[in-house]
Amino acid sequence: MERGSARLFQQATSPAFKQSWNVVELETRKQIRRKVNELLRLAGDMTVTTSEMRQQLLQSVATFGTPFATQLVRSLYRDDYAERQSVVWLLTVLNEKETIPPLQRMASDSRLPRALRLSASLALAGMGVTAETIKNNRRVRLYAIS
Repeated sequence: MERGSARLFQQATSPAFKQSWNVVELETRKQIRRKVNELLRLAGDMTVTTSEMRQQLLQSVATFGTPFATQLVRSLYRDDYAERQSVVWLLTVLNEKETIPPLQRMASDSRLPRALRLSASLALAGMGVTAETIKNNRRVRLYAIS
C-alpha cells in the first residue's frame, strides 16, 4: 500500500514542475520589485519631473535589463486605479520596445478585466504604437505653392 501512494507522490513532484531558481535570481527579482514600487511612489509625487523620472527608468533598465520592463508590465495587475495609472505613465515615459508585445496581448485578451485591458491600451497609445496613433502620425500635409 505504501509503495502505491509513494509512486503517486513521486509523479506529482516530477522535475517538470520544479522551479530551479537560484538565490541570486530570487534576490534580483526582489530588487526589481522594490525598484518598481519605489518608482510608483515617485510617480505619485508631484515634484518629480518627467525628465527625472525618465532618467530613473533608464537607470533601472541599465541596471536590471529586460526583466525590469517585464516587471513594470506585470505591475498593471493592480486593483488600485491610481497605481495602474502611474504604471501606464511609467510605461509611456520608458517607451521600451520589449513591453509592446505583452501589452498588445493584454489589451486584446478578453478574459482580463476591462480596466486592465484599457490600461494596456492606454500605455500602447501613449507609446504611439496603436493603429490610430500610427495613422494620425502619417498625416498628409498639403502645401500651397505660389
